[in-house]
Amino acid sequence: MELYQLKTFVKVADEGNLTRASEALFTSQPAISGQIKALEEGLGIQLFIRSSKGMLLTPAGRKLYQQARVTLDAAEQMKRQAQSLQNELVGELRIGMHTDYDFLRLGELYHSISRQYPALVSHFLQSSSATVIRELRNDQLDAGFMFGPCRADDMVHYPLANVEMRVIGPSDWADRIHGKSLSELARLPWVYTTPNCPFFLLFEQLFDTGEQPPSEIVWCDNEDAIRALIRANAGLSLVKAADAERASNEGYGVIWEGQVPEISMNLVLHKQRQYEPALAALIETTRKLWQQEQVTEAAGDALIT
Repeated sequence: MELYQLKTFVKVADEGNLTRASEALFTSQPAISGQIKALEEGLGIQLFIRSSKGMLLTPAGRKLYQQARVTLDAAEQMKRQAQSLQNELVGELRIGMHTDYDFLRLGELYHSISRQYPALVSHFLQSSSATVIRELRNDQLDAGFMFGPCRADDMVHYPLANVEMRVIGPSDWADRIHGKSLSELARLPWVYTTPNCPFFLLFEQLFDTGEQPPSEIVWCDNEDAIRALIRANAGLSLVKAADAERASNEGYGVIWEGQVPEISMNLVLHKQRQYEPALAALIETTRKLWQQEQVTEAAGDALIT
């Protein structure tokens, strides 16, 4: 049984006449008769009574007519759905998140993707700048965010922002931080990230001016640990400017007034996959989101000045 046979069956039943049915289907009467006969033989049921008044449905034919209409409608719906999917992204994206989700604007990114590409399912997974390249190579992620430059030849990165950083210390150390020189701060305890973290390069840049680097160091490998150690009066550290402002507002951190190097933030993925439709959509959506953020910040700064 073929769909074209069902279509012929329904059209003959609707018209009640082979001539009108053949004209509507742009085919010959013998072809119509042959299709009806083949369908009846395939089903083992007589569908029509042929009379001088035309083609009349048998009782069995009337029952199957309704089922045939449902089947044809379902087939047409499937065809329309397939046509729409040709222009709709369907699939899943695993995106590595390397820092706090508010900073990455996770909610806005989710809504932008789901609004523009409703059939594209996003998975936001915990990652880090130190591990994202390995996770991409191991097919654990499709894309990821990272701080610092990406020097892997098999990867491509899309710059999103230059992130301002600050030196911050425990609020109890305010008199040991405010107005002090970098060399004076170096004599205090510090909280450093491990060398595989991009923030480690910032510590090196900070003291790459002939200043003696700190000798008393506590090591950790993520931003949450840094903030917790500052709360615990363990030492000074480098954090994002937004985190420094939050710590100051919450009363557990004091910000040093001196200059601190910035760090780049990038979206990174396999170079050979950058033109895949789903990843191309992620790249475009993410870049637009961060461009809007920079425009908004610039407008806010203009109002302040």
